[in-house]
Amino acid sequence: MDEKWVLIVDDEESILSVLKNSLKKFGPAFQVITANSGAAALEQLSQRIFDLVVTDYRMEDMNGLELLEAVRAIQPDTRVILMTAYGSNALEAEARQLKAYNYLTKPLEIDSFRQVVKEALGNLAISRPGILILSDERYQQVNNLITQLRSDIGAWCIFLTDSEGHFIAQTGEMSELPLQQIACLVGGGVASLLEVGRIIDGTDDTVNLCYREGKQVNLYVVNIGRQLLLVIICEVGPYASRLGSVWYFAQRTALALREKLGEAEHASPYPLFNHEINQELDSQFDQLFAETAPPQASTARDEVAPAPETPDLPAEELLSFEQAIAKGIVPKEFSGS
Repeated sequence: MDEKWVLIVDDEESILSVLKNSLKKFGPAFQVITANSGAAALEQLSQRIFDLVVTDYRMEDMNGLELLEAVRAIQPDTRVILMTAYGSNALEAEARQLKAYNYLTKPLEIDSFRQVVKEALGNLAISRPGILILSDERYQQVNNLITQLRSDIGAWCIFLTDSEGHFIAQTGEMSELPLQQIACLVGGGVASLLEVGRIIDGTDDTVNLCYREGKQVNLYVVNIGRQLLLVIICEVGPYASRLGSVWYFAQRTALALREKLGEAEHASPYPLFNHEINQELDSQFDQLFAETAPPQASTARDEVAPAPETPDLPAEELLSFEQAIAKGIVPKEFSGS
């Protein structure tokens, strides 16, 4: 597993110490940083990317919801867990509306706290944009799972992709299908379904099925986290699997894939250069193109005498044609026109 960075925010040093020590059992892959105020947390967030922020609600300089909102603006893919000893349904609803990953009430049970943190970090690779990195062994495990699914339901083809159409694994005959276009289109539908679920009950970490019944083929799409899709295409016929059977085997496979892919390494798509370097590059490119732009060719026929200078006039002053000639704005040769 690649490194996971956790920021714990609380204005009580004793709580910070206990929570930080409770995560040491996860090993060196978990890097835990603490902050005793919202301002200190924002300073940490400006210095590096965190996978998870765990924050108390009631703090002197900034409450947990304000910090949660700031995290959403600074690092939108970072998950946030809100802790409070003053819980209420209204507070929990507001935390869910701001897309808090979880909501915990104090006093905390340490084993439960560790489990929630583990769950929050366990499937990051399938729940945020980026590049999924699979070892040969893990790729083979993934391929075996979708090959077995194809056998269980008699599918024509199955492919595992992200929501942008980048393929991870595939099985079956699919050479003539516009797979990338299919993945991008169904990805939007699944994303909408996940968002509707979050609005209804505050949960978007679910396995969902989208289904399209056609005359020649049936299409099934199952999400794995927020970013990965399992696309299943089955031919219509007397021996085709029924919807319930497909959903049963697909859901079972999706849960197994979540476990395998959730442990994979993940490369976040953060910018290669910072803002200052980008500005400098833009300036250099502008200068380069200005220096290399070909000069405009001119001929005697193209040469035009420079226009005579005209006096500045107040914007509201209106002149007659004769007054314009008198002031030199219109050449005198036009006086007979």
